[in-house]
Amino acid sequence: MSPTSPVQAGTGVAHHATLVLAFDLDGPTGDAMLSGALWNKPGYFCLGAYGTHRALPRILDMLRGNGLAATFFTPSWVVQHWPDLCRRIVSEGHEIANHGHRHEVFFGLGEQEQREVLAHSQRIFASELGQVATGFRAPSGDWHPSTARLLEEAGFEYSSSLRNGDRPFRHDGGTLVEIPAKSLFDDYTRFAYHRGPNFPSGLDRVADYRDSFDTWRDELDAAVAEGLTVPTIWHPKVIGTPGRALMLEEFLTGVAADERIVVRTCADVARAWAERNPL
Repeated sequence: MSPTSPVQAGTGVAHHATLVLAFDLDGPTGDAMLSGALWNKPGYFCLGAYGTHRALPRILDMLRGNGLAATFFTPSWVVQHWPDLCRRIVSEGHEIANHGHRHEVFFGLGEQEQREVLAHSQRIFASELGQVATGFRAPSGDWHPSTARLLEEAGFEYSSSLRNGDRPFRHDGGTLVEIPAKSLFDDYTRFAYHRGPNFPSGLDRVADYRDSFDTWRDELDAAVAEGLTVPTIWHPKVIGTPGRALMLEEFLTGVAADERIVVRTCADVARAWAERNPL
């Protein structure tokens, strides 16, 4: 689709959508690591490691080529074991944000366990990257009713975990800004199927690449008229394979040329929204 003017015909009013390029750099963390199964099946580890070693450099190169900044939600285990790659993210002007330590499902953790995971992961961020994360995305999008309060207590400015809106909002009774995403923009639902392990369970095919990117572009175009914020839930190990990377570069090139679309990191979106909506 060709770019059009940001001014709606006949109104003189500018409309734009904010696109947040958000990647979950999970590496091999997740259920298999938490259960220990990872260490008995090299395929588990290799699938996750592909995202850091092969896909991430491709994605960083195309972001740089299009002059775009992104947010990478990264478990601190990945920061700890591949610090140079994570330092590259920061050095190239992107945001690196918190995604737990080993991709823990916060819904199943008590308050003290959550505190310990957040504190441990932030210590690793500080040690390896010289900075702590200001943002958080709950692994699997699931969190405990106390998580928002605990994030605020730990000094986080925002979360991009929930799937319940089109615009940022502030959690009740606090300062934590939520930047809701949509499962529609999760590449796992379209591309992640593989065998051994069979995941996602029940998904029996990989979606057409171009149709998927066209769907995302249609949603982004529709967001322009209402001035919505659109964060992605993309995973380098899923969206960064060679064929999908071709589609991703085409998508990013189109976005960069479209005056109706503003690309921001999660941190920039959260701070700008908080300034416009003071307590």
